[in-house]
Amino acid sequence: MLNALISDLQNQSWIQHLLRQKNLSIYIVGGCVRDAFMGKQPKDIDIVIEGTTLNNVKELLKTFGKLNIVGESFSVIKFRPKGYIGEDYDIAVPRKDRKIGAGHKGIKTETEGVNINDDLKRRDFTVNSMAVNVATGKLLDPFDGKKDLSSKVLRATDITAFNEDPLRMIRAIQFASRFRFNIDLKTLSLMRKNAPLIKEISGERIKEEFDKLLLKGGSTRIAFDLIEKSDLDKAMFGQKFSKDGFEYFDNLDLVSFYYVLGNLGHVTASTFYKNRLKGEYNVFKALLTLEKHFDKFDENNPGQLRWNVFQMLRVSPMTINARVLPKSVHDVIKIMKAGKIPMKDGDIPVNGNDIMELLNVKNEEVGKIKNRIYYDALLNKYNWKSRNETIKYLKSL
Repeated sequence: MLNALISDLQNQSWIQHLLRQKNLSIYIVGGCVRDAFMGKQPKDIDIVIEGTTLNNVKELLKTFGKLNIVGESFSVIKFRPKGYIGEDYDIAVPRKDRKIGAGHKGIKTETEGVNINDDLKRRDFTVNSMAVNVATGKLLDPFDGKKDLSSKVLRATDITAFNEDPLRMIRAIQFASRFRFNIDLKTLSLMRKNAPLIKEISGERIKEEFDKLLLKGGSTRIAFDLIEKSDLDKAMFGQKFSKDGFEYFDNLDLVSFYYVLGNLGHVTASTFYKNRLKGEYNVFKALLTLEKHFDKFDENNPGQLRWNVFQMLRVSPMTINARVLPKSVHDVIKIMKAGKIPMKDGDIPVNGNDIMELLNVKNEEVGKIKNRIYYDALLNKYNWKSRNETIKYLKSL
């Protein structure tokens, strides 16, 4: 995979143009090198060009494609070669970071007198601190990232890694959960030491890492376990998780993950998601709906169970895939999906206008009668799929 990636780059005209320049060294770095060694096709390709300035890079590439300077404050440019289909290349010159304040914005970037080894040292983990020279294909691995990758060990590149960017602690959990890596004990100790700094990080950035974990097949059991072992539970929620039961919380969907996260932290999940993580409204609504209905599911009362499931889905259809729901609820949903009982408003071929016209009622009475016929349909008391049969049942009420 890596040889193919290097060969492809060497055949591109803009790379060939850069290679003809004197005193320039071009490297692919970071996650794309890691992914290539893991046999995965890199989605994003990061390039570091040593021996020049960012302004000179822009001049050298301006005729070869589109330059987007969205990350100039961090010495990064986006580059899309003419006719290229795929993610933009991230191109930078070697840089190192110096913390001057709290949060992501409290980082000052320096490029003058910085070489490729300095650039690799500032990166989060050794597996992301490798570079490959595009001209020669030679690996530059000053922190033994390839060895750690083979051993499935996640190790901080430098002892200042989490102090410089506390989000890296959440990223460590994201990587370990996705790739089933073990976090090095010294790195875990550094995470515990720096855990209180997570308060500096915006909720949006924390949620982004959790979402990556969930959307890219991460183990939620491992994630909860590492949040507890790193003391990030206490830092985020003010108290420790219970260590029992993590094995029951694996392979959770997005809504269930945040629901369990809040419950393990002894906070209201919907409030934490909305106020601390600044999450999306539809997920917040799903969490709020779960909180309202979770304790109402009584498998000893089939009618009420079905009605509460229907009401839950009526308010938030997103809850339908929540794996944290009890088996009795999933059994009801299975029957609904099979079309044996109604799942949503509109499944019964009679609406509010029909009820007003047939029964000569208005306002609140319409809603009450509509709920009644849906409740009875959930128990299959009449042929709810037939409009004529439904009208006949309505008139009998």
